[in-house]
Order: sequence, then C-alpha cells, then structure tokens
Amino acid sequence: MPIQNKKSAALLSRSEDVTPKHSSVRRGDEKRGSSDSRLEAFANKIRPEPAKKPMIDRRRKRLTTADVSVPKQQINMNAVRFGLRGLDIMLVCAIIAIGIWNGYIGVNDRGIAAPVAASVLGSIIFIVALFVSNAYRFNAATTLSSHLKTVAIASFAALGVWLTIALIVRPETFLPDALAKAGLGAIALLTVLHGFYHTQIRRLHSRGALAPTIVMLGATESARRIIEENAKSKELNILGIFDDRMARAPHNIHGVPVVGTVDDLLAWDALPYVNRIVVTLPSMANKRKEDFVNRVRLLPNRIAFVVDEFETLNHVQQRVSEIAEISLRDVTGNPKSGRHTAVKRLLDIGISSVALILGAPVLALIALLIRLDSPGPALFKQPRHGFNNRVFDVYKFRSMRNDKADLKAEQQTTVGDARVTKIGRFIRKTSLDELPQLLNVLKGEMSLVGPRPHAVGMKTEGKASIELVAEYAHRHKVKPGMTGWAQINGSRGPLHTADDVAERVRLDVEYIEQSNVLWDILIMLKTLPVLLGDRSNAR
Repeated sequence: MPIQNKKSAALLSRSEDVTPKHSSVRRGDEKRGSSDSRLEAFANKIRPEPAKKPMIDRRRKRLTTADVSVPKQQINMNAVRFGLRGLDIMLVCAIIAIGIWNGYIGVNDRGIAAPVAASVLGSIIFIVALFVSNAYRFNAATTLSSHLKTVAIASFAALGVWLTIALIVRPETFLPDALAKAGLGAIALLTVLHGFYHTQIRRLHSRGALAPTIVMLGATESARRIIEENAKSKELNILGIFDDRMARAPHNIHGVPVVGTVDDLLAWDALPYVNRIVVTLPSMANKRKEDFVNRVRLLPNRIAFVVDEFETLNHVQQRVSEIAEISLRDVTGNPKSGRHTAVKRLLDIGISSVALILGAPVLALIALLIRLDSPGPALFKQPRHGFNNRVFDVYKFRSMRNDKADLKAEQQTTVGDARVTKIGRFIRKTSLDELPQLLNVLKGEMSLVGPRPHAVGMKTEGKASIELVAEYAHRHKVKPGMTGWAQINGSRGPLHTADDVAERVRLDVEYIEQSNVLWDILIMLKTLPVLLGDRSNAR
C-alpha cells in the first residue's frame, strides 16, 4: 500500500507539472487561432462565398382588373341582325320583281297584277325561310361553309315552296321558267351577300366588338356552367369573375380569371364598357345575393341574376343565348330590342346628316361671329358622361370668355353671368350653341333624343350632383341626347338645387323606361316651340 501511494503521488505531481504547459499552449492557440481556422479565414478572404440568392416566390399570382382586356368599340349585335334582315328584304324583293317583270313583259296584256303578286309571294317565302333557318344568328363559332350551307338549304327550300304554290294556283299568266330564273337569281344574290356578311362579322367578332361583355359576381357552379357552354358558342365575352370570398375562390374558372372583390369592380376604370353584370350565386345564398345586388344596382350597367331554374338545366343542350333568356332575370330593366336600336340609329344618322349639310352656312356664320366677338376658338369641348358612364367630349359653340372656361361645370350659369359673351347670350338663349353636337350624334356618342349629358364632376350646391340622388346613374342607361323628355317638361339649363337634380333624374328615367321611336319624333317636334317660348330658365 505505501508503495502504491508513492507511485500515485508521483504520477499526480507529474500530471500537475504537464497540465499548465498544455493549457498555456491551448490558450495561445485559441488567441491566435488554430492553423485550420487561419487557413479557412485566409481562404474566405481571397475567395469569399457567393452571396445567397433571394428566395423566389414561384406561386402563381392572381390576375387583377389591370390584366383584363376590355374592347372599347362595341356594336349591338341585335341591331346588326335587324339591319341585315332589312337589307336582304329590299334586295330580294328587287331582284325577284325585276326577274319576273322581264319574264312577263310582252307575253300578255293582262296588266301587272300577276307579276306583282308573284314577286310579293316569292319575296315573303324567301325571307321567312331565312328567318326560320336562323341564318341571321352569325355566331362566332360558325364557319363560312356552315353558314352558306344554311343559306343555300333555306333558299332552295323557299324556291321549291314558291314554285309549288304557283303550280297549285296556276294563274293564266303562269310562267314557270320566269319564276325559276328569278328564284335562282335570288339564291345567287343571297349567297354572295351572306358570304360578305359572314366575313365582316367574323372580323368584328375577332376584335370582340359584337359579343356582349359580361362580368360575374360569384365564383360558383352556375358561373362554371355558363362559361363552359360559352366556350362552344362564344356568344358572350366573359371578362372576369368577382367574389368577396377571395381566399376560397380559384384563380380562374375554365380560363376566366377571378380578379377581385365587388369593391374592385366598383373601382374598375373599364366598368363603363361592361354590358351586363350577372350575379351567379345559388338560391341558398340569398343574403349574399341581396348584398351583391344592393351594392351594384345603382350602376348604369344592366344587372341580372341567375334564377333557381337554371340549376336544373342540362347546360350541354342549351345555347348560351337561350340560357340567358330563360335563366337570367334583369333587376334594372330590360335593354331595348335590336329593332329599336337600329331604327333610332338610322334616324339619328339621317336627320343629323341633313341638318349639318343644310345648316352649314348658319354654323359658319355663328362661328365667325364668335371669333369676332371675343378671342379664342369658336368651338368648345367639354368632357361629359355618356352611355354607361363612358366619358366623351361634347362639342358646343363657345359662349363664354375663353379664359373663364369651366370644364368641370363647378359653377352653374346664372342670370347675367359675367363669363358669358355678347354673342354667347344670344346663342345660349336660342340653344344655337348646342348645334355642333350634331357631330356627336353622327359619331354615335349621342342621340337626337335622350337625357342631356352632364359635365364630368358637375356640382350643385357645392356637392357633386351624382351624390345628391341615388338613382342618378340610371340616366346613363341610354345614349345622351340633344333634347329630351326633361327638356320639354321644363327641366332645362343649370341645376341649382338638389330638388332640380332629382326632378331631372325622374324625368330622364321616365323617358328611358317608356322610350320608343314615335315618342322620340314627338319630343323633337315639341322641342323648338318649347325653347322659343322659354323665358324663365337661365341658359
């Protein structure tokens, strides 16, 4: 034991002697750094590590309203169909009448009753056959060969019916070869015409000018059904979908993007170019549906919602146009027919063209007097709200001093207004300052009859006029006019109070709900006597 203790004590003393040396070396190495660490530091100094690249978010981003392309030039397809039908009726009647007349001249002395009767009968049969065969639908998905096939089948069927009726009646002056030649001439004419029609309409379809522009409220099953069917016929231009529950909504439904909430829709600059807003929420979501409609119903755009019956339809067997007729119910009134739109436009073009030609000397004289009366241009352009709140420049003869121009109509004109020039008082009193708006009518920005266009940002009693009446935007459901129902009922000139604005809107909405071409003619006839007899309104 003692020997063992002596050995242990010796080993312990030896370890105590060695330990301080190693620890001092270790502390020195830690202070200077080990050889490996020095090498690593030197390597980093001469060849630093490349900076780490930022993480890239590869998640697909949702499209916004800024990414949606909206066609600005739009044409009413129903009006186009009505115009083409009318053109076909005139040309078919003419070629059949000429063909039969040439066949009957010199054959007998029984007068013109027989050829006239045959011409009228043949024309009616041809036109009815084209109507029944849907030759005027001109869908975007229909090819030229398919359309011409439809026209040819309808035309030859009409020729067969016509000849059959003639054989059954068989008048004394019956000449089958004359009828056949006239009928074949009509078929050839219709083939050429409809080939031209189809080519031009296809070009307009490719630009998105004919298909009604649609947005949907609600990324739902009903929206998916309409989008799927529309992919086949392409009768609608569905721009996008808006839904307040964006966290649940997909990025798109069959290629149609979900682009934002209802607030995004209301703030969208392209909203004036949307023809219809369709609420596609299911029947069980009555609360959301009511909230959606209440938030957008004061817009001038047509608003409709999918009724419950749509949820049971076999959408594969229905055309989008048919679905729209039986499954959509308008909550802001139905748009006018294509016939009304076409006739009104023809009336606008005809009367404005004649008025500009015949009134050119008067217009030139007024422009000269304005230039002589005060410095500045003869014409004055002012941005105003038109159809669907679209902004356009209205033309007027300048009636105020050029340095006092009020583009936003922030200050309404008053009696004895110092801003009005001498010539300006006369042309405002007689409404001659409005005559350049015939150019706006000819361009299609205005109509002869409709609600008067108000200036963008117009104020009444220091407030924006549009904020004074809830239904104000409804007056923009049709094109503005040079005269209107409100003007011949005493609401003319500036609007100085909120009551004046409310009365103007009431009369404008009354006109929109009941308008027709005959009523437009009556308003135009009453306009001149009313203006000449007006001594109370400041203009």
